Amino acid sequence: MKPLVIYVDDEPINLTVFEAAMPEEWEIQVFESPLQALDALTNLNPCIVVSDQKMPGMVGVNFLEIVKRTHPSAKRVIVTGYSEEDLVVDSIRKAGVHDYIRKPWDVEDLIHRLKSVMDTYNLEKELYEKNGLLQKQNAELQKITEDLRVAKTVEEQARKELEAWAPPFVLSAMQNNSLKFPLKRDLALICFDIINSSDTHDIFIGDTSIRSIVLKGFSESVLRQGGWRESHAGDSAYAHFGMLDSTLNPVESALATATEFRSFLRALNLKHGLKIECGIGLHLAQDVSINLHEIEIQTLRGTIKQKSFDSTSSDVDLVHRLESFTHQLPGSNVAISESFSNALAGKLPQVKDLGNFQLKGQKSLTKIYLKASDQVTDEHIAELIQKNANVHDLVNKEAV
Repeated sequence: MKPLVIYVDDEPINLTVFEAAMPEEWEIQVFESPLQALDALTNLNPCIVVSDQKMPGMVGVNFLEIVKRTHPSAKRVIVTGYSEEDLVVDSIRKAGVHDYIRKPWDVEDLIHRLKSVMDTYNLEKELYEKNGLLQKQNAELQKITEDLRVAKTVEEQARKELEAWAPPFVLSAMQNNSLKFPLKRDLALICFDIINSSDTHDIFIGDTSIRSIVLKGFSESVLRQGGWRESHAGDSAYAHFGMLDSTLNPVESALATATEFRSFLRALNLKHGLKIECGIGLHLAQDVSINLHEIEIQTLRGTIKQKSFDSTSSDVDLVHRLESFTHQLPGSNVAISESFSNALAGKLPQVKDLGNFQLKGQKSLTKIYLKASDQVTDEHIAELIQKNANVHDLVNKEAV
């Protein structure tokens, strides 16, 4: 499309000369009055608008002032036979003219000056288009940046949600292809069970069941000490220490959890006038098998995939047996295995050696240490040993 140049002059001879003199690569439209030109301009997009100054009905400056508002990108040129300095100033101020041409013009000079104006128009148009492209690209870049930010936020939230369901060790292991499951780890195990839990089913603090409050207290203690609660069953839970490399001493961390959890139970009972007691077991397990399980099935709704992680060992059963052993005593007591005690190298204050017992489900005898509650007396311990006298006496006789 040829660039459009408009010329307005009330003298037909000037229009004819102007139109004949202009380059063929330009489209030229001429008008004998400003009003006629303004009417036509509603459907035109000129590059240059040239106007004579002295015309009946409307002078050129006023006409170009209107063009400035309706077609701000068009370059405006005033033509006049006057040499008044005030007119030049007025033209620039009101109409924003880009050039001032005196009549009678020299054709070559006129063409040269209008070509210069056209070059300016083309340059500004190119800059405008490039600026528009840059703005568009910048807007697209901002959108991409925002999309990436949102995607990153969603990913971080998803990862945090995933980390809430699986320990960091498992997440790292899943990303490390060099690790083969099942893995073997030495773990410090801890579990608890609410004693006489059936009596607590109807106890609520606000809208929260007491069993949920106890479970939360236990879980918070485990996390604070660097462990992970692997499972729970309403009135009991099982956790371990040693899965995370950041846990410097899993055994001491498990003991600290047991101590903190007992303090939590004591404070809970005092605050709400309750008698919630728990059995607690502590054991150091060797070579616990840690495995990831994945099940995938095809259904009419598509693929359903389920993943899970667990730690399995006969030692896991043992820590639960240790916990159950304490149910025979009043208060919240901690039963500790020999391997757990040995790992602490005598750092177990106020612990009683109860001797060896045959616990259900265990092939060999288990030496039990007791960290007793303040409700336990020597009579309670003697009664506990007497209740398990058959195995206890047999073991002691063999030891002699």
